[in-house]
Amino acid sequence: MRKRIGSFRSPHLWIALGLVAINGLAWLSALGSSEPVCTTEPVLEPSLADMRERLIEGGHSGETFDLHVTDREAFNSIAWFLNNNPQVPFRHPCIAFHDQELEAWGETDVLGLRLSLYGRATMVLEDEVPVVTLTELSVAGAVVPRFVLEAIEDAVYQQVNLSDRQLPVIFETLELREGEVVSSGTFR
Repeated sequence: MRKRIGSFRSPHLWIALGLVAINGLAWLSALGSSEPVCTTEPVLEPSLADMRERLIEGGHSGETFDLHVTDREAFNSIAWFLNNNPQVPFRHPCIAFHDQELEAWGETDVLGLRLSLYGRATMVLEDEVPVVTLTELSVAGAVVPRFVLEAIEDAVYQQVNLSDRQLPVIFETLELREGEVVSSGTFR
């Protein structure tokens, strides 16, 4: 008597199903978030909201500003921005400020797949402009090679090229501390 290919008694079927299940679990762990997902309230931090309002109003040239933003306020403000710009494929932003460094993580949608992102960067003032340098980036737990990191930075800086235009503010100080960023400056 011939065995049926789809027989539930066939050890080959159980081996195949086991391999499919293991493969699925491997993909879930690879694509799953390696960092905790932040629950945020999309609210613009008060000093950033005040600065934004003064920029919209105009007529504040020469006035000073002071910003003091905590980790929580920063990722609530980023969530506010993302909520107002749904075309940006980034969700569940988190940020943590450390001495001389910041780290951020969240999720992005690429070709219908939800992938976790994690990155570290430094931020310093150069010619009164904050300059961010990526020091580490991983996608779905896989570390991005340095040459790809540099290509991403180049692409971002081409999109946000400030060499031919000025920011509407002059940053005079910028300091990353544990749990907060503090800066000051004047409106142009």
